[in-house]
Amino acid sequence: MIGMRAHDLEYGDIEVLSEKLAQFDKHTIQLALFKSITNLGLKDGAFSPGLARKIKQALDKNNISISVLGCYINPVCPDKQERQVQVNRFKEHIKYAKFLGADMIGTETGSVNLDGSFHEKNRSEENYQDFLSVMRELAEYARDLGVCIGIEAVSIFTIHSPQTMERMLDDLNMPNIFVIFDPVNYLDDSNYKNQREIFQTAFDLYGDRIAVVHLKDFTVENGALKYALPTEGELDYAFLAKLLNDKKPYIPLLLEEVKEKDLNRITERIKEVFGR
Repeated sequence: MIGMRAHDLEYGDIEVLSEKLAQFDKHTIQLALFKSITNLGLKDGAFSPGLARKIKQALDKNNISISVLGCYINPVCPDKQERQVQVNRFKEHIKYAKFLGADMIGTETGSVNLDGSFHEKNRSEENYQDFLSVMRELAEYARDLGVCIGIEAVSIFTIHSPQTMERMLDDLNMPNIFVIFDPVNYLDDSNYKNQREIFQTAFDLYGDRIAVVHLKDFTVENGALKYALPTEGELDYAFLAKLLNDKKPYIPLLLEEVKEKDLNRITERIKEVFGR
């Protein structure tokens, strides 16, 4: 199924957003509540089963499921007070995920820099263990409520490669932890020419744990990677499609960074590439 990040359609009213998603034949989404819905007074501590049901009813009316409930926090934020605020927010999302019918809650793995940029300490053992302690707390909390967590690697963050993702999965050893696979996120200016090997390694190491795929693309300008719309850059979509169709049929494919004006065109290209 080809879905998208809901906040790439800029409609803050959940009813209107749901109708627009259905018009574009997008029936599974990544829903970042605070980014996507601005008309319901959402903020930390405001959630309730009733509020969750209101959101779910609007989505159900248009046959839309939530593949990922987005709550992207910085688990290694050096400001411990701010980190706790974000951890509490994640726990609140865990608490109400089932009321929303979400398959999982998604996050990236954070940076020692407050602005989310790369810091050399992101690759340190100390930072990894710090991340692991926070994620274990969240994973256990989610497990007790019967909720799954999806973790997304990024080349500049704590979990930045197939190898570090495998290590994290092994160290946590929790059945409710899955992988959000964003191929472009594993690439940088030093390795993008080896993308096939990187993607194959990820599937060889933990393909059974990959539950959702993000689709975007990249170009290379002056030696640096720049985001591009899916199928309009240098990502090897033919190889990715074969890998996914062989190993993970029917996995949700979520378009990323695709705005309304480009949505139909990009969707048709993805359908052609993946044969869906």
